[in-house]
Amino acid sequence: MERSLAIWATPEQAPLLGALSKELDATIVAAASPVRAHGTTLASSLDTEFAGDALDLINVGARCVLLATACDGYGAALPQAVSRAASEGHAIASLTPLPMPPTDAAGPWHAPLRGRVPIDAVRFGPLLRRGSAAEDAEETLLAFGEIRSAMFAGFRDPTLAGEGATGALLVDALDLLVGVLGEAERVEAALAGPTGSGKPPADMNLGALTGDLTAHARFEGGASAVIMLSDRAGGWGRLATLLGEAGRLELGDDGHRWIDPSGKTVDSTERRARSRRGDNESDQAPPAAIDALVAFLAPLLDGRATPPLDTRHLGPMASAVMLSARTGQAESPTTLRAMV
Repeated sequence: MERSLAIWATPEQAPLLGALSKELDATIVAAASPVRAHGTTLASSLDTEFAGDALDLINVGARCVLLATACDGYGAALPQAVSRAASEGHAIASLTPLPMPPTDAAGPWHAPLRGRVPIDAVRFGPLLRRGSAAEDAEETLLAFGEIRSAMFAGFRDPTLAGEGATGALLVDALDLLVGVLGEAERVEAALAGPTGSGKPPADMNLGALTGDLTAHARFEGGASAVIMLSDRAGGWGRLATLLGEAGRLELGDDGHRWIDPSGKTVDSTERRARSRRGDNESDQAPPAAIDALVAFLAPLLDGRATPPLDTRHLGPMASAVMLSARTGQAESPTTLRAMV
């Protein structure tokens, strides 16, 4: 099966995407951008065809459509196009979070089409909990036992992950926390915006969330977690630290390390970045970013099944974080879900 990509992105992302296509051994068959004039620049940079807009891009017939930046302004037409493409066997991948319940529970992404909910046809990533480092640490995590505290730090440059990358990092962090601790009982958050506004988007759009986000979450049984995220800190990096009676378990893009309470290393792996092809594009793209994206996209390009996001739990937690950052008060995901 030929690996082919149709890409929705900004021109600033071209170096990363060009290097990524080479590592995936995939052909970029078309490209487009939120600003039409930028789309022609992007297509020229990637040496491919200009597709016009997002709907045209989805219809080019690529094995995988990659939404590498926010894709707004299409109303119900976009989820309808995604649903149709998925029913025809095409994969849809997104680096930007799409609307989730309860904020968008009645929206077009959640109205059944062709026997499925459109958002379930989209694969969001890359997620640390589902990446190569977490796969290597699967048995270690089981042996580590109960977790009482967690911390997730993530940093991403918009030139790598598009605008609103803080929202993408939030979903990444919450996916890991739900996986190891379940849904939080209470969340308190704050946002330091790049212009000092300190407020998430009024429409609670995750895909438009930008700036420095910090949050504290409390879970049933007394467990707690801290999150620190930013799309204004440069580069690409993610690190989760889990604490329990067994000590400390660190999980990041470069591998994992389990340290017991005495300070002894019980288990560890180090993931070395794959060798690059030595061109200028690869030199400009962080190895950790390319490796994470390769692990995310390769199964989709090869037609392998991967699970959708658990929006039932992630949606209320993300909404609680953003609402708390707006109100300055602690918020409950369970309460927000019940309000729908």
